[in-house]
Amino acid sequence: MIKIASFKKRGKTWQYTIELGIDPQTGKRKQKTKSGFKTKKDAKEAAAELESNTFHGFSKLDPRIVFRDYEKHWMRKYKRLVKPPTIDSRNTALKHIRMYLNLYPIQDIDKDRYANMLYSLHDKGYAPNTIKSIHSTARIIFKSAKDDNLITVDPTENIDFRFLRKKQILDEEDIFEEGNFLEKEELVIFLNISKKQKFPQDFPIFSTLAYSGLRRGELCVLKWDDINFIEKTISITKTYYNKKGKIDEFDIIPPKTKSSKRIIDIDDFLVNVLRKLKAWQNEYILANGKNYTNFNFVFINTNMYPGYPLHPNYIYQHMLKITKKMELTKTLSPHSLRHTHASLYIEAGVELRDIAERLGHDNLDTLQKIYAHTTRGQKKKTAEKFSQLMTKVLEQTSL
Repeated sequence: MIKIASFKKRGKTWQYTIELGIDPQTGKRKQKTKSGFKTKKDAKEAAAELESNTFHGFSKLDPRIVFRDYEKHWMRKYKRLVKPPTIDSRNTALKHIRMYLNLYPIQDIDKDRYANMLYSLHDKGYAPNTIKSIHSTARIIFKSAKDDNLITVDPTENIDFRFLRKKQILDEEDIFEEGNFLEKEELVIFLNISKKQKFPQDFPIFSTLAYSGLRRGELCVLKWDDINFIEKTISITKTYYNKKGKIDEFDIIPPKTKSSKRIIDIDDFLVNVLRKLKAWQNEYILANGKNYTNFNFVFINTNMYPGYPLHPNYIYQHMLKITKKMELTKTLSPHSLRHTHASLYIEAGVELRDIAERLGHDNLDTLQKIYAHTTRGQKKKTAEKFSQLMTKVLEQTSL
């Protein structure tokens, strides 16, 4: 990489000198000096701009740049465009990509080499959605390389992912496996068990997830100002982010998509549940006044940092305790309650477009793919409709 060697004041102006590495043709050191900047800050900004447009002394059009060097250049630009959680996700994917492609010149990474990387990850037991996430990151990088005229063919295009079918697993947002939601009868049992738990927030938490369809991160940073008890609505405008996993180091960030910002109606049942939770919380604050930090969150931490938002892992761990008591054979997660919410809305005959708006989905096709299943109740309705149709036909024939 280029290295800033020095900043010097020359008379009334400043200059920078940068090491550009070794010229691959001559073997000699390459430097660049530029002067005439009014302040040292101006010189630093100009040097940083040069750094962002140079990879290891190579020109942008030099196809011998290796993947590692180009990826660093790409990341500097990408960080300006997206939010921290997205950067974290891309960095996680890049750890895997670097293991396979780091030192290859970017023009030498053809489709076979790239596909072999994906096959190798699959053979090592990586989940299909992890592999697709890695692929998604690689797609962005190689598209950028193509835009920069470093490559003419993108090796990540038109990958056949049928090889992933052998190891299909459940992913919270993108894949729904048959049966990984609660039937309405099971939901009643689930909520009844949560009500009997020794943790006073369990029943309100799981009632809210089941009756609103909120994502776990959206629920964790829900504030009392977001709930309108008169209009019976909840406003979803933010989500939980915690890079280090420490309860006292959380961030509140915008939700994942524009459509995730929404106002949803809630029924009298959930309104009453939340009113009772507010009464309990008021008593808790009085009892823990000196230690309580009032962020105005609906669901609060009650351990080391009273008043801080719940960590999403709390919800997962407490759900496991409840489902264990139900002795269910299917695998469930907090996100299963979101699926349950959508499934029961489908059974109730609500239009998919209205469900998408309620859940904050920005793509109706994606929603249709995720919820391309039916509950037992919906299946029974379908069978009854067929029976009714055939009964009418039979009445008109001699069959």
